Amino acid sequence: MFAMSSTSLTCLLVVYVGLCCAIMYFCLLADPYENRLAMLLQVTLPQKVWNRMLSIFGKDRMNIVQHMLDRSLVLVYFIVVGGSWSVVFWYLYPWLLFESSTNVSNVHAYLGVIVFLACFVTWGIANASHPGKITASNFVRYDHYPYDSLLFLPHKRCDTTHLPKIPRSKFDRIKYHCIVPRYDHFCGWTYNTYGEENYRWFLLFLLQHVAMCAYGTYVAYRLFHDEIQQKRLYQLTFFDRVSGETVPSSHIIVLQYMFARRPLECSVLCIMAVMGIALACFFGYHIYLTSVGQTTNENGKWADIRDWYKRQRRKYQQAVKEGKVSTAATTKTTTTSPDSTGASSIEAPPIIRNDDDVDVTCTPGQQQQKQQQQPMSSSTIIDTENLDLIDPGPVPKNKYDRGWMENWREVIFPLSLRKDAASLGGYTKIPLLPQQKQNQQKQQGTAIPAHVKQQQQQPKPKTAAPSTPKSKPKAT
Repeated sequence: MFAMSSTSLTCLLVVYVGLCCAIMYFCLLADPYENRLAMLLQVTLPQKVWNRMLSIFGKDRMNIVQHMLDRSLVLVYFIVVGGSWSVVFWYLYPWLLFESSTNVSNVHAYLGVIVFLACFVTWGIANASHPGKITASNFVRYDHYPYDSLLFLPHKRCDTTHLPKIPRSKFDRIKYHCIVPRYDHFCGWTYNTYGEENYRWFLLFLLQHVAMCAYGTYVAYRLFHDEIQQKRLYQLTFFDRVSGETVPSSHIIVLQYMFARRPLECSVLCIMAVMGIALACFFGYHIYLTSVGQTTNENGKWADIRDWYKRQRRKYQQAVKEGKVSTAATTKTTTTSPDSTGASSIEAPPIIRNDDDVDVTCTPGQQQQKQQQQPMSSSTIIDTENLDLIDPGPVPKNKYDRGWMENWREVIFPLSLRKDAASLGGYTKIPLLPQQKQNQQKQQGTAIPAHVKQQQQQPKPKTAAPSTPKSKPKAT
């Protein structure tokens, strides 16, 4: 019986893990425009279901449903985290305080409460923090990054606010509906947008949850290991009721015994271990981005740039082998432009899409889907045949990478919140005063006081009165 049950348990675990990995890949990570199954799960089925429900319930009710779906990950977060902590307090705490031996200290009971409170406190801080808002009045405070003429081009304005586009900024269309400085991404688990002024709290949120999962996994493992040692499960033999034979103990049999005796505790242990590994990988990804001076929004663009340079380099080398172009001719046609340090660098390839309308979220598959739906703009490659005959040169360096120590200092102590924020940078040369006056006139409209209108209209007849009598006799 035990041999048969252990085999079936192993098969069920393998199938369960495989299905979970497949669902996560095809529903979240896979590119729907390169995989048919991902297109079916991410685009086709959701659109059909949504259109059907829209025809049944109407637009107003579906807007309410959309509002709830936007915050569905927050509900999932509280169900998973709150449910796991309920099992911990209801089952693991009595096991720790009254059933375990002295090998596991009771101090963990008090530390667990602190970790529990810190978990939801960091979520509240990450949810309530503001990324920063760029307006015409505080524009100078956020203008401290130079244009790299690669990801961020000068002399451009935001289509929504008509303000000059500050490097590394982006218009947030999900929550705040404003220009966010040093835009990183939107997180559905906390339902907040993260930028220059609150990205540090998002890292704190990740760090706390990684520590929570690691600490909970360690304490739960100690409890299971202590019970196995007390009952000497690896030294016992088990009786098979089907064959009537005794079966020696093994890892599978002990695992099955613990699952049968403590199913909820084992489930929480598995959830904490799996989520801890996933969160640690995600936290490591953001540590890498911060160390190299990139954001989540910029990292995807740099991946496109590197891919473009690799493809262009292969095309150029193939053209040289076929004798279509010589290396001496292409070096003369390669254009260079001086950077801020005075050195020359290869001109930026026209491969960056105008993705101001694309929202960077926690799900890369959906992000790629939105990027594919954007129309081709003037910044997309137009003449690829002539570009195949040009040596692209080395991949440009990230202009915003100032060393890992300074990069982390900018995240922990944002530039816009420092006392000398107004004196930093000043790279945007587009005038703000005419645009600011136009925006004020458009917003105020008829709200201008009557005496202000009279003052604006009084100088006009004064300047025109002395000139009219002199001009009329000359005309007659």
